[in-house]
Amino acid sequence: MTARPTRQPAATDLALHPGTLRSGWCPVCKAWTHITADLLLLSLDGLSTVGTWAWCEICDDPDSPLPARRIDRG
Repeated sequence: MTARPTRQPAATDLALHPGTLRSGWCPVCKAWTHITADLLLLSLDGLSTVGTWAWCEICDDPDSPLPARRIDRG
């Protein structure tokens, strides 16, 4: 039995896709605006979950970021 030859994957051999989106509660802004998805990597070896992507439409909005919060201890 001979071993399969191994080769380095080319950039076109990999594809990264988001999984199914899930909505949830954002503990920072206290709203139902949190979105999460698993990151799926499709390669020659098969499908793998390589991480999680999370985003809040209020906290992470680059066009209108939340103001800095301060606690006055006066």
